[in-house]
Amino acid sequence: MEKNSTLVKNSRYVAGGTTEVNKVSLEWWERNVFVTDPTDFMYVVEPRFEGRLDLITAVYLGEQNIRYWWLVAMLNNILDPYTEVKAGRIVRVPTKERLQNMLSGKMGGVPSTREIPISILPIV
Repeated sequence: MEKNSTLVKNSRYVAGGTTEVNKVSLEWWERNVFVTDPTDFMYVVEPRFEGRLDLITAVYLGEQNIRYWWLVAMLNNILDPYTEVKAGRIVRVPTKERLQNMLSGKMGGVPSTREIPISILPIV
C-alpha cells in the first residue's frame, strides 16, 4: 500500500494548512496561522524538556496527542524544536478542546496550481 501524507486525517499536510498535490507528490504546503487564545496554557520550558516539544505536548495534551507536537510548534512559530525550545522559553499549549478545533483540513490535498517545469537539459 502506498503511503501519502495527505491521506492521514490529522497530519500537518491535512490539518495544518493547505497542500497542493500533483499525481505523484506534494508540491506546495501553505501552513495555517493559528491565533493565540486566552485558554492557551503558558508553559516555561524546563531544562529536562529542552528540544522536546513532543514530550511537552504529551504532558499537557495527553500521551494520545503526542503526535500533535507539530501543531504546538506552529502555534508558537517554532521551525526547529531542537534549537528553539530552550529552558526559559515560554511555549503556548492549546487546551485539548481547542486542539480538536484546530485539526481540520482537506483530505487528499487540492490540485496543484504550480507551473509544470520545463525540462532542463545539461549543457555539454
